[in-house]
Amino acid sequence: MAMWNVSSSEAKHERTVKYIRITISLLLSGVGLYILASQAVPIGQSYIKGAIIEKREELKVSPVPGSYKREIGGEFAYWDPGRSYFENLIAQAVLTPENGQRVYNPETQQYLDVEIDQNYSTPMSLTISSLDIVDLNITPNVDSYDENAYNRVLKYGLAHFKSTPLPGAGGNSFIYGHSAVDSYFNNHKNNPEVAFSILEDIKIGDEVELTKDGRIYRYVVRKKKIVEPTDFSILSRQTWKETLTLMTCSPVGIGTNRLVVTAELINGQ
Repeated sequence: MAMWNVSSSEAKHERTVKYIRITISLLLSGVGLYILASQAVPIGQSYIKGAIIEKREELKVSPVPGSYKREIGGEFAYWDPGRSYFENLIAQAVLTPENGQRVYNPETQQYLDVEIDQNYSTPMSLTISSLDIVDLNITPNVDSYDENAYNRVLKYGLAHFKSTPLPGAGGNSFIYGHSAVDSYFNNHKNNPEVAFSILEDIKIGDEVELTKDGRIYRYVVRKKKIVEPTDFSILSRQTWKETLTLMTCSPVGIGTNRLVVTAELINGQ
């Protein structure tokens, strides 16, 4: 009788352990499926949209037909599907050290010179208090046509697009950075490579500070928009005032579109 009780007790214990293991496995599987589902929907949508864009590229020919040209700021910008995004941007850049640009200020009724210094190499930094971004490193004059070059730089922060003005020179300074999907960013918030993952949270009216040579340039956000990779207007002057353009991928972590934030200089200390 005692032996039967022992055997029955052991069998009951084994069933309980087995039940607990099955329950834990089901719970873990459920959590895993939930996490995968939460990421799969936005990523899936982005890849579908990206596939459509790639298919459209395959159907295009070079030179780009008239139906694909867009008028931006009085000039025509062309998208060559055989080039990378940054190569197309460089082709659209009208500012070079050789030609420069003069901008008319209606308030002073004077022309302002926009200077391009492609030899400047002192690191700068960016602070956006509303996003808890503090002194994020900016490498100036990055050769953005070279993917290896800008990827090396972006591991440590942001990149200033070579051939656009530096802060204080007038014109539109263009700075860009990487982003990552929420699940990755939440576990790597201190990684400067993905700091722009939260750029989408910036609001109109927020202030942006850029430090160059110990001088602080303060900007206020005026515009925020998502553009397609075929939109090169981000290099154009948005106003006669000096501006700062910030860019990252949209949706975050996926390069289907671009998130563009334009801030206007309010003072330089």
